[in-house]
Amino acid sequence: MRALWALIHSRNLEFIRDRSALGWSLFFPLILILALGLIFDDEEKSIYQVGYINATSVSEIKQTLKHVEFIQYPDLATAQHKVSRHLVDIVIDTDHYWVNADSSRGYIIEQLVLTRVPTLQKQLIEGDAVRHIDWLLPGIIGMNMMFSALYGVGYVIVRYRRTGVLKRMQVTPLAPWQFLLSQLLSRLFTLVVTSIIVFMVVCVIFSVNIVGNPLLLLLNITLGGAAMLGIGLLVASRADSEEFSNGILNIFSWPMMLLSGIWFSLEGAKPWVRTIADLLPLTHMNDANRAVIIDGADFFAIFHHLWPLALITCVTLSLASWRFKWN
Repeated sequence: MRALWALIHSRNLEFIRDRSALGWSLFFPLILILALGLIFDDEEKSIYQVGYINATSVSEIKQTLKHVEFIQYPDLATAQHKVSRHLVDIVIDTDHYWVNADSSRGYIIEQLVLTRVPTLQKQLIEGDAVRHIDWLLPGIIGMNMMFSALYGVGYVIVRYRRTGVLKRMQVTPLAPWQFLLSQLLSRLFTLVVTSIIVFMVVCVIFSVNIVGNPLLLLLNITLGGAAMLGIGLLVASRADSEEFSNGILNIFSWPMMLLSGIWFSLEGAKPWVRTIADLLPLTHMNDANRAVIIDGADFFAIFHHLWPLALITCVTLSLASWRFKWN
């Protein structure tokens, strides 16, 4: 028993003396709770969603209807598409409104709107609701890639540094960027192959129909995986312990878990929440994959998602190479 207690005591001292690990263990849960409270604290949760283009068209309705979320869209085509896929219950313009005939929520909010503005002219939109599995699949694939990318490559390099493997590599002509790029490409190949296998199995089991070009999905998950691997390499470029790197990786992974549209849509989210989400690589990868699978988007329609992923990869890999230490 004395040997057991001696080992427990030595391990506790080791943890306490690692100030970075101790700090993350204490402060990260507090930061996470505060962030969740700010993002999801909504005392008046909305039941229905109303889209609009011109603010004056819904000014009267806004003043009289409660528990309704009003979402402004840049153009009518985008708003109509949201209604056709049951992502928004109704869209209102100056003297017309658009509703999906197959939407039960749309029917109820339509009756409420007409009691306030009976002069609006009705326009029907056809379209099937997005199946939950079709919407959820890209998010689950992205989440699995995120964890494999961040923690897989990050822990390996930290372990190499602690066991002296990197110190032995330092005496070779190998440059930091060569070592990091080899780690990225090796792990990226595994990520892409495993994601394709999982995706194909799920498509067969649940009869998922890919409306767009599957090659665009391959391009997107490759760029998305490279971007998240770049973040993992950047964190591991100077980390000395698994505990510290775990804390830093949590700072990146948890916001992506909550704000990248894995489990729920950010449609109608607060503007500052959407701004943070657009900075995350997983958001761009999920949105682009859903656009290809569900809406059949082409390359130019998702290009605004692809170039940030390529930029994140280049920036993080460059920074990781610049600040990399062998021992």
